[in-house]
Amino acid sequence: MIEVLRTGLYSSIQDFGRMGYQHLGIPIGGAMDHTAMHEANALLDNPKNSAVLEMSFQGPKLLFLQPLQIALAGATMEIQLNGKKIKPLNLISVEKDETLQFGNVLNGKRTYLAVEGGFQSETVLGSQSQYEGVTKYATLRKNEILNTGGSTQKEKSKNLIMEVTKSFKNLIPVYKGPDYALLSEKEIKRLTSELFTISVQNSRMAYVLEEKLTPHEASLWTGPVMPGTVQYTPNGSLIILMRDAQTTGGYPRILQLSDEGINCLAQKSTRDPFQFELVEI
Repeated sequence: MIEVLRTGLYSSIQDFGRMGYQHLGIPIGGAMDHTAMHEANALLDNPKNSAVLEMSFQGPKLLFLQPLQIALAGATMEIQLNGKKIKPLNLISVEKDETLQFGNVLNGKRTYLAVEGGFQSETVLGSQSQYEGVTKYATLRKNEILNTGGSTQKEKSKNLIMEVTKSFKNLIPVYKGPDYALLSEKEIKRLTSELFTISVQNSRMAYVLEEKLTPHEASLWTGPVMPGTVQYTPNGSLIILMRDAQTTGGYPRILQLSDEGINCLAQKSTRDPFQFELVEI
């Protein structure tokens, strides 16, 4: 068990999300960076979909009420175990009554904490992923007790370190979306050759980009959307739907990010530049 002494910013329990409920208007949700979540669980030999703690920008302060092995992956954060700095992206042994404190993010945006056996929290519609309106709480709460799968009694070593390589690429792989044909040759060239930057309007639901394409008057029926859908609004703005995206939308769906593309974009923040890389299915 782990007690939350400080919540940090946007810290929440996540797994791979809720599949099969989009027809009811329920978003998929889940960890923003699937690769980092998988890496953290893999270090502990946890099942691939074991729930992890996703931390954005600034992490929490945690008190361990039992000895546990933990693993970290994703963005690089300032981390201290009982006041001593530890290297990120490691397999770490934490003893009972020790505190793990996360500071500000140094590289990337989201860090993932996995524990032996995974975090054990309420399951709603087949997922532990926290989401406002679906689960009781959307983020961690101060003084909350987090249940874990418990120690597997493996041999523990404070010197055991396993480096995980993680590339925060600037090329974001995308496919042609259902409404790609609405684009002019000029706009296609811009999409595939220019740099785009993330505006201050970014969240787990969607990223709005700073740069705009030419305004348009295309009228479409509301249709299905999913994480990674790139919407082209009438005023020329581009909106990239992320893991907590709604399930339908009425703007042209000009591009679709691959899962790798969503993972890469999840590690970018306000004013970070990137370029779309059009790939074939």
